[in-house]
Amino acid sequence: MFLKRVLVAAIFVPVLIVFIWWGGIPFLCLTGAIIGVALIEFYWGMSSAGIKLLPQEGVVLGILLPVSIYLGGAGILPLVLVFIVLFVSLRQFFKFRVQGSSASVFLTLGGILYISLLLSHVIMLRAIPGLGGKLVLTVFFVTWMGDSGAYFIGMVGGKHKLFPHISPNKSLEGLMGGVLLSCVAIFISQAWLSFPFLHLVILGVLTGVMGQLGDFFESMLKREVKRKDFGFILPGHGGVLDRFDSLLFTAPVFYHYLRYFIIGI
Repeated sequence: MFLKRVLVAAIFVPVLIVFIWWGGIPFLCLTGAIIGVALIEFYWGMSSAGIKLLPQEGVVLGILLPVSIYLGGAGILPLVLVFIVLFVSLRQFFKFRVQGSSASVFLTLGGILYISLLLSHVIMLRAIPGLGGKLVLTVFFVTWMGDSGAYFIGMVGGKHKLFPHISPNKSLEGLMGGVLLSCVAIFISQAWLSFPFLHLVILGVLTGVMGQLGDFFESMLKREVKRKDFGFILPGHGGVLDRFDSLLFTAPVFYHYLRYFIIGI
């Protein structure tokens, strides 16, 4: 398992770095592909529990969201979200099926909000003039360092379970290790960023905590539908959603903290 995780990371991470640094359409396409596959995994997992959804519509609309942000900027987001809500609601209405309609609408929209809206913040980060590529690299680096710290420290010294009914293997020691490694990573990132010390500490702690909460939230969803992983496309990691669950929570927090407290975009 560990060897598979390392091999997948050794292949995927350099490719990811190239696309992040490239930016533009290539990075948009990569982000759209990640969102699309993650939505397929999410809808497939929910459907396997007997829940009827609108998966095709959800995937298409989910990919439309980052494309809209790329073309129209973050300011277009409210309009796009209103369109998505109306489209999904009317699409379900014209199926003329009452039973399960509320679950279909809310879970279809929930997948779009949870996966597409949250991950689309990397598009907003990448669009920041002069810093975009460095900021996206930073949020990936800090998030995955936090994941690694939580995984290894929890595996070696995890004794106090946090939420055993949700994720039996997650521990307080793992959480602390994740936050610590996130802080270390954000200070390493000073090699290419120039943020004040206090903001570095806050960002490190926020990213570490939110990354673990993202992991816990996805574990809760998997428990609900009785699945170990949402997918299997990445050996040793599970699916795309399993690999990016932490980033779904860290990217928005990272972006909005930067926006309101550091660079004022």
